[in-house]
Amino acid sequence: MRDALQFWLQAGVDGVQIRDVESLVGAPSYLAEWHNVTKNFSEDRLLIAGTELSSLEEILRLLAVSRDLLLTSSYLSASGFTGKETEELVTQYLNATDNRWCSWSLSQAGLLASVVPAHLLRLYHLLLFTLPGTPVFSSGDEIGLKAAALPGQPAKAPVMLWGGSSSANTSGPVSSNLTVQGQSGDPNSLLSLFRRLSDLRGKERALLHGDFHVLSSGPDLFSYVRQWDQNKHFLVVLNFGDVPQAARLGASGLPASLSLPAEAELLLSTQPGRKEGDRVELDHLSLKPHEGLLLQFP
Repeated sequence: MRDALQFWLQAGVDGVQIRDVESLVGAPSYLAEWHNVTKNFSEDRLLIAGTELSSLEEILRLLAVSRDLLLTSSYLSASGFTGKETEELVTQYLNATDNRWCSWSLSQAGLLASVVPAHLLRLYHLLLFTLPGTPVFSSGDEIGLKAAALPGQPAKAPVMLWGGSSSANTSGPVSSNLTVQGQSGDPNSLLSLFRRLSDLRGKERALLHGDFHVLSSGPDLFSYVRQWDQNKHFLVVLNFGDVPQAARLGASGLPASLSLPAEAELLLSTQPGRKEGDRVELDHLSLKPHEGLLLQFP
């Protein structure tokens, strides 16, 4: 395996993904060795390990030797796609990993739209991009590609749909709202949301390296603040529920040096209807069903 890694790295691949690593005897040691091979070759190359495990104890065992290994798993899928269960899973993971650099996904290699209910897909994009660590997506997640959704597509590894006309990748015409070309010009598309979140995460130190503080909030909501030194703060409020919800944000879990302001500036919503840059009164903040909000304050 070491020789195979060296071969493909020298051939110019950007990274290597190894699935079902839990089946390896002595997996933590092998993963540490392969991770070192990749990092020693170049800091720009990645090794991504994948597992079908969802048990936190088993995941921590795989990560025991390599603190910054990217590991995809079904851990977050065990939430039942509810706000409070997701909050518990994230909090437990961060506490157990003891400041280790984390990676976040919903499965070891599958497409997000094949795992997450359609009405929560945008909300999960916002969640993954704003948790501390690295979000891991599959090619096609940015347009909501779903396994086996189109005739002629391989079920386990659908290819990216760039344009709307038929091609060697599909057996017929494809609706424009399922393609990169079709979504690029639509400010309300999933692709536009993905690009905005990716851009924000790349530019804002609080989203990249900031501390993570969970807030108390209404039923089936998951809310938190990302903070980094004197940089701007980011507030994320996610409504996993099927009905509108008052946020009812509580700051009792925040450190003494941090408090919630009366107002925050809206950066984006996962749903249309809100205006970027609007000032939002946090005491009166209410979310639509399945809506996620990203706000900022000084």
